[in-house]
Amino acid sequence: MNTHSVELDGDLIAIAALRTTAGEDLAPVKWDGPTGGHHVSGVLSFPRPASLNRSLALILRGIADVPERVFEWTR
Repeated sequence: MNTHSVELDGDLIAIAALRTTAGEDLAPVKWDGPTGGHHVSGVLSFPRPASLNRSLALILRGIADVPERVFEWTR
């Protein structure tokens, strides 16, 4: 993530979720990366969804006073 408008110091384990096609929200199990700064790079790990999915969405809550940011992937 990159920004120059806010500090990226939120706890990614607490603010992230992976939403499946079935509407299931999975909580992350591990963040392997730095905390803080304007340029943050790392690996956010989630448990495997119960079923195959046609799409997945990464939900990030509460960054820079935006209630929810959604990044979607469809296959």
